[in-house]
Amino acid sequence: MSPRRVVVTGLGLVTPLGDDVDVVFDRLVAGDVAVRAPRRPGLAEHAPPTHALAELPDDLLERLHRELGADAGHDVRTLAGVAAAEQALRHAQLDPASAPRLGVVLGSGPGHFDPARLAAAANATFDVARYAEGLAPGQPESLGLPRRAEAPASLVARRAGTRGPVHAVTTACAASNQALGIAYRMIRRGEIDVAVAGGSDSMVNPQGLVFFVLLGASAHVDPSDPASACRPFDRKRSGLVMGEGAGCAVLESLEHARARGATILAEVTGYGTTLDAWRITAPEPEGKGAAHAMRAALADGGLEPGDVDFVNAHGTGTKRNDPAEVHAVKGAFGEHASRLAVTSSKGALGHLLSGAAGVAFVACVSAVQRQAVPPTANLADPDRHCDLDHVPGTGRAMPVRAAMNDAFAFGGQNACLLVSRFEEAGRGSKR
Repeated sequence: MSPRRVVVTGLGLVTPLGDDVDVVFDRLVAGDVAVRAPRRPGLAEHAPPTHALAELPDDLLERLHRELGADAGHDVRTLAGVAAAEQALRHAQLDPASAPRLGVVLGSGPGHFDPARLAAAANATFDVARYAEGLAPGQPESLGLPRRAEAPASLVARRAGTRGPVHAVTTACAASNQALGIAYRMIRRGEIDVAVAGGSDSMVNPQGLVFFVLLGASAHVDPSDPASACRPFDRKRSGLVMGEGAGCAVLESLEHARARGATILAEVTGYGTTLDAWRITAPEPEGKGAAHAMRAALADGGLEPGDVDFVNAHGTGTKRNDPAEVHAVKGAFGEHASRLAVTSSKGALGHLLSGAAGVAFVACVSAVQRQAVPPTANLADPDRHCDLDHVPGTGRAMPVRAAMNDAFAFGGQNACLLVSRFEEAGRGSKR
């Protein structure tokens, strides 16, 4: 059996710029930045490890707690992941009960323990039965199981009532792309017909934030101007800014989508993943592993470098990542690299870690649909080693036939996905 074509039929977002896919993309294209001084209770009133964060809006977070807290507890990572996945299902107009061969594949961070609730747990009577059942939010004994790494994926499946395969991917900043890539391959091989895939994360807490400060990866922040803290590809970039949220998509075989009359938003046309085998906390300086992942994605879909117009870069704004990624783009795309728009949304949204590539994937689908690309926020003085078209200022209306979504992670994980405008005849000679 020849590989099945895989299309995108639904999108869902929970981000510091909101949770409406069209509104968030419009704000990204307009150059809006969600990075602010810390404001979350328990963090803002103390001496936070950083003066710049991209937090979920208060009203959005309150709504997620109200709608999903009974299942997800207080874990923002799980709240965001479930909300984005269910939004994608609604957008796809897909009733999970009508798709028995539905899988759930979500990238996720490890979750976070609230020290105050841990202290309460230490003084509480431990009830094994209630612990095993997950309990209600706010109960000290409920701290354990809802924080497990697979909590977002498992909860999406449980709430949907689906009994297909469920996978949780925990490969840090590459997790969402690898989750989407796994779902793409499972559908392509005929193992399932449809999947909810993407990822979520939140490390907006003292422990999570100080980890990146100690690594030297966090941006140096001017407290009077936190919005400009993250500057991907800029000569004055100094590091990343933490964000939180989730991005998910519904992927389907073309046959399944057609049979139920679904609206097709785009087509997934290639996936490549590699390992640098270099260092845990630094990319290979020439971007060799990342370039190999990009070339693998192109080959997987039978696309040529010239078929791609937009690269949604990993673009963390750290000293090492940005030039390594530029090297990788040049290595994979050759002379066509100078004709690509290569932008990063992390200056606007912060780094959503395991959820970052899921949000970027939604942006890639939107770029293909809307024929426009977002800018790289805060890019004022381009680094001479980052000499591609990084689209400073505001976004750009332009033809986007295909977009590549890059995700590179601690540990050297590289994952690249290609999204193309849907054409009945298909794209790529190797399909």
